[in-house]
Amino acid sequence: MASDDAPLQDSVSCNTEQKEAEQEAPQSLLHICRFCLSRNEEDLIPLENVLLLTLTIEDILLFTGIQIEEEDYGEIALCVKCTNKIQTCSYFRHCCLTNDTTFRELCADLIAKVKAARIEAKEAAAAAEQALREAEEAALEVEAANQHCDTIELSSDDEFNYSANYIKPGEVLHIEEPMYRPSDWDMSLNPTPPAVQCHPREKGKRKLHLCDLCGLKVGHIPTHYLDHSTVATVGCPYCPVKMKAQKSINEHIHTVHFKLVSKTCEICGKGFVHHKTYRYHMITHQDEGNTFECKDCSKTFTNSIYLRDHIKRVHNAAKKVKPKDSEETVKKKRIRSRNSEDNRIYPDSD
Repeated sequence: MASDDAPLQDSVSCNTEQKEAEQEAPQSLLHICRFCLSRNEEDLIPLENVLLLTLTIEDILLFTGIQIEEEDYGEIALCVKCTNKIQTCSYFRHCCLTNDTTFRELCADLIAKVKAARIEAKEAAAAAEQALREAEEAALEVEAANQHCDTIELSSDDEFNYSANYIKPGEVLHIEEPMYRPSDWDMSLNPTPPAVQCHPREKGKRKLHLCDLCGLKVGHIPTHYLDHSTVATVGCPYCPVKMKAQKSINEHIHTVHFKLVSKTCEICGKGFVHHKTYRYHMITHQDEGNTFECKDCSKTFTNSIYLRDHIKRVHNAAKKVKPKDSEETVKKKRIRSRNSEDNRIYPDSD
């Protein structure tokens, strides 16, 4: 009995497993993607929902090539990645179709413009050819008229008596004079020089002479030549200084030894011996109330000349740095200055 009951139990168990598999099969297909076979249940979307929201069954068939029956819509699921890919392809196809219509319209416009330009060029060429023909016809008409006039002149009774050297009665001809007459033969070979024009000297204006060395026009050449010489011949009677011109020595005596006032300030009445100090003083009046600051060291000055001298003396990059004098050279300089002060001769106060 036990052996007879075993096959019956096996057949019953097989039937029950087949029924359970048939019942679980539709539910298990919703847990796998139809295209990429992904089993991530969080990313799976039923096909019915996809068709309602974004895609159509034609898009799926067009881009996947898989035919899905309408009866299987509720038993199939798609993952998010496959849905996005099919949606991207559908959007790209839609853009291509819309752009194709726009492109065809643009091509039609461009072709129409090209045709219009060709027609205009043909018309312009035809007009130019017409104008050229008219000009040629006008030229031919003028030439024919001229030929007609020539034939009319030659169709007279004296046609066979025509001569190019014929001179009509009473016609005056131009007779060229000979280039050189016998009486003017010597004058033509040896013309007289032009008369010397005397330039009268203007009254009150000094005559200037041209310097052969520098090309300047000066009033007195010998004194100007002293500027070109390298030897100082005129000496100062009060100190060993020598200069080239007596005028420079006189200015040296007035400014250094006599210390005569040459310039006076009209604003404050201060007198100055040298014209440079007077000029610097007038600049102080001009820059009065202003301060000038050095951009490198932020030092301030009362006028612009002091600032310029400060920049040249301190912040000049091209200036050579002098080595510091030793103690012996300083002593020698002090001795020289003392000796020069002792040897100076000043005029008497009387």
